[in-house]
Formats: sequence, C-alpha cells, structure tokens
Amino acid sequence: MNNINVQNVNNVAQVGGTAVVPSEKEKYLVAMKNHSLMGQAMCTMGDMMLLFTELANAKFQQMSNKMAVARDAQNMANKVEIALTKLAKDGDTAEVPADVIEYLKQNNILVEDMTIDEYVAKHGTSMPKSCLLSIQKSLEHTSGTASDFVQQSQLKLQQLMQNFNTAVTMANSIQSMNAESTKSIAQSIR
Repeated sequence: MNNINVQNVNNVAQVGGTAVVPSEKEKYLVAMKNHSLMGQAMCTMGDMMLLFTELANAKFQQMSNKMAVARDAQNMANKVEIALTKLAKDGDTAEVPADVIEYLKQNNILVEDMTIDEYVAKHGTSMPKSCLLSIQKSLEHTSGTASDFVQQSQLKLQQLMQNFNTAVTMANSIQSMNAESTKSIAQSIR
C-alpha cells in the first residue's frame, strides 16, 4: 500500500488530471488511525472490563479448585475419624483406609513433617490412636487452609467486581458526554 493522504482520503484526489478514489481498505486504515477521544476512551473502558472479567474468572476457578480440596480433605479426615471410633482402648490399632493414604500421596500432604510413605514405613498401616490423630489433623489443616484461601479470594473477587462496576459507570459517563457533545454540535448547526 502506498502513501495514504489522511486529510484527503474521503475526497477524490486529482493526480495528473485523473481521479483516484481511495479503496475501502485505505479508508478503514485511516479510520483506525483517527479514533475520536470518546472512541478511544470507550475502547479503554472495554479493555478494562474485559481484563476484570478475565481476572474474576481466573479467581473463581482458583476458588472452585480450593473448595474441592477443602471438601475432599475433610471427607478423608472424616474417614480417619471413623477409624478412630473403632478403637476400644488406648493400645488398640486401626487400619488407615487405603483411599486416605492414596489421597495423602497424590496431594503431597505431610504428616508430622513426613510424607505418608515415610509415615507408613515408620508406623505401619495399622496405627495407634495418636498416629491416626496426626493424620486426621494434617487432613483438617489442609482443609482449613483451602477454606481460608476461598474466604480471602471472595474478598478479592468482590474487589474485582467493584472495579468492573466502576469501569461500567465510567463507560456510561463517556457515552453520556458523547451524547451531550453530539447534541450540542447538532444544535449549533441549526
């Protein structure tokens, strides 16, 4: 594409006695270079709203993931609690449910600063009350940490929504200013 004369793009230019009509593509490119101030402001507000929407969606996805972690960890802690209730006296042992051990492995949850494999190697899969309580507390701690994250994320999500609403309000103000400006121009033409 050759040089485009921005000022004469909508006019028919005279070149050597022949008329040159700018193409639609050239008109479009010139229009893209000459946004009005209001148009640029609306584009900016649209970009901001899109940004806040994407941030809110990402935060909501994080919250959903952490809610699942909290729920699953609490379910596993409840299974350990059931095993604890089967203990009749202090010296008795109970088998740690296999799905609890698998969950602890998959989620890298430490019990007394050891992986579950290390803990089972040290104590066996049939454990006394104190060991079962340690596993239960580790699971409850994981659940509580995930729940805390969700609560804090709710505040962050609320802040993002307030920022989004501010951008919407600003976009509405820009549209109102544009309408008033257009109205004033139309009245002064009459």
